[in-house]
Amino acid sequence: MASTISANVDNGTAMKLKVVASLENRSVSNAVSSAITVFVGLPKGVRDFLLELNAQNDEETINKLGREMMAAAARVRFEKATADIASEQRFGSPAAQSSEIDLMEEATALTRSALGRS
Repeated sequence: MASTISANVDNGTAMKLKVVASLENRSVSNAVSSAITVFVGLPKGVRDFLLELNAQNDEETINKLGREMMAAAARVRFEKATADIASEQRFGSPAAQSSEIDLMEEATALTRSALGRS
C-alpha cells in the first residue's frame, strides 16, 4: 500500500530536484520517493552527517564523499561479478581452473556492461 507524503523545501532544493529528475528521465515524485527510500535506509549517524554537510553548504566535502561512495560501489559490483563468475565455473574444462586474471577480465566486462558502457 502506498502513502502520499508532502514536504516543503526551499527553492534551491526544488530546482536541484527538478534538474536531477529531468536528467534521469524520472518524475519529480519518483525522484523524491527514491531519495526518501535511500535516506531512511542509512544509519542515523550517516543521515546526520549528510544533513550537517548540507547545512554547512560544504560542497567540497559532499563531492569528495560522493566520489568515495562511487568508488566503493564499483568495488562491490566488481567483487560480486567476480564471485558470480567464479561460481559458474564456465572457464576451461573441469580439470582446468580459470586464472584469476581471466575472472577479473570477465568481471570487468560484466560490470561495464551492467553500467551501460562497452
